[in-house]
Amino acid sequence: MVRVAIAGGTGGLGRAVVEAILATEKHDVFVLSRSLDAKAFTDNPKVTILAIDYDSPSSIAAVLKSNNIDTVISTMSIFTEAQAQAQLNLIEGAVQSGTVRRFAPSEFGIDYVEAKRQGFALPSEQLVDYKVQAVEKLEASPLNFTRFIVGFFLDYSGYPHFKTYLPHMAIVLDIPNAVAAIPGDGEVPVVFTLTRDVGKFVAASLDLEKWEPKSVIVGDRLTLNQLLKYAEEARGKKFDVHYDDIAKLKSHHVTELPTNVPRYAFFPKEMMEGMATGWFDFKGETLNEKLPQVKTTSARELLQECWKGK
Repeated sequence: MVRVAIAGGTGGLGRAVVEAILATEKHDVFVLSRSLDAKAFTDNPKVTILAIDYDSPSSIAAVLKSNNIDTVISTMSIFTEAQAQAQLNLIEGAVQSGTVRRFAPSEFGIDYVEAKRQGFALPSEQLVDYKVQAVEKLEASPLNFTRFIVGFFLDYSGYPHFKTYLPHMAIVLDIPNAVAAIPGDGEVPVVFTLTRDVGKFVAASLDLEKWEPKSVIVGDRLTLNQLLKYAEEARGKKFDVHYDDIAKLKSHHVTELPTNVPRYAFFPKEMMEGMATGWFDFKGETLNEKLPQVKTTSARELLQECWKGK
């Protein structure tokens, strides 16, 4: 049994992680929140809400220590300097607590460390720096840590027919309107993973004695052209398809899908270049190999489940 605390546990991905850990019925689950009024789990007796002052590492340490927290998983949003500093303070608090031995920073996307090494600012140099600062702080700490790298969330291809806590975004495919805006030629592999499958892997990883510095999770790996084919197959109709070449992507001019214009603040247009140039594909060992008991949902399965006959 692990006493695990999830920072950002009431958010989209965080909630999926909390529910997956609860489903194992193995661990004591805590959610770190700025207030005790975390409505997502207020009525769930199996979840303990811990109020955290993210401006004070010593205060964080006291809360973690008094609750004998062993593992911290951060699913916090990291888009601003204040959010990045809050996560750095959380790491410092975990170190000071004396009880925390493992920490997973808020990654859950591409390999930001590699992006920094290669000078690829995806979606911005500032965001990459925020992610890497957390990793560097963990590397200098005594904590065992891992970065969960999961690619692109498959949930978006199921909305509104798939239960997800993520806000709706139409990236690459606007399935309700049968429109596709494909970055590049559509032949570059992309890793897609459902948040519920991410949660299952995170939950299963709590049973591992030691975490590796990088944990790659692959729900499914396919090209964007294959994803389009499966979507057309499920809906039984051809899509209006647009291809944006690399030069166009580099200038941040992309074909805008009808339902997605308000969402670029969350998934900037710059990310589309990353999908066309291989940043959402990962080589080497995966957590799937280490935890073969965890089964994932393929893109084709999800699209058939959510869109067949619609």
